[in-house]
Amino acid sequence: MNYQLVIQFEDEAGDALEKIEALEDELIELLDGMAEVDGHEIGSGTANIIIHTDKPKKVWEKVEATVEKAAEDDLVAVAAAYRPFDAEDYTVLWPTDYEGEFEMS
Repeated sequence: MNYQLVIQFEDEAGDALEKIEALEDELIELLDGMAEVDGHEIGSGTANIIIHTDKPKKVWEKVEATVEKAAEDDLVAVAAAYRPFDAEDYTVLWPTDYEGEFEMS
């Protein structure tokens, strides 16, 4: 797998862990064989789910509705971005009007 796809969520209150873990489980089932959910990172006001894949755009298309639905449980996505493992800079897939430089916290 050549790319790291990161889905970033708001977590100012620092209470997203259980929701992130539940969403991870959903994504593992949804992406069965298509990509590998590698885990999560939480801190500095954000929570990230990390996915390894060869096709980050296709994976995002598959999970986007599930990620957006998580907002119903107060797990609000901020951005989805990817990079090759041998690169430092991320390319933002979503939202299309994202401004600034994507960084993992």
